[in-house]
Amino acid sequence: MPESVTYPFTSRTYLALSIARGIAAAKGHANVTPAHIALGILREGENPAAAALQLAGVPLRHLRHEIESELPPDGHPHFGEVLLPSTPGEREVVELAAAEVTKLNNPYLGNEHLLLAMLYDPTSPVAQILSRHGVTYETALTHLRTVFSGNVGK
Repeated sequence: MPESVTYPFTSRTYLALSIARGIAAAKGHANVTPAHIALGILREGENPAAAALQLAGVPLRHLRHEIESELPPDGHPHFGEVLLPSTPGEREVVELAAAEVTKLNNPYLGNEHLLLAMLYDPTSPVAQILSRHGVTYETALTHLRTVFSGNVGK
């Protein structure tokens, strides 16, 4: 965890970031990008960010394929390297997520904060993909509030 981030991560956030690092390592990528992190969130699946995307009507399998197309070309993974240490790209997203935690006055950093961080810059590739599915920073925040209120499906 970056030194300037003081919020505890949820266990699902650790899991999503571990999945993201594993994807990057398996593809021979030296940097964990927002696309890797978005895939980690989607593959972890049981988190508020994924629930908010489902609530928004986003077809998650299709979204995963679109985000995978944004990954850099495969590099040369090395046998035995299945996990990367924290990278600059990951630290940048986590720092932006920490700013979301502060704005929302939450006691922890969760996958929902990572999602909002990736949507903060609407010109980023992940934000543009989500925008094509009708998900912007504002709509994600609205859907997350619904998820946390417990009013999903009511």
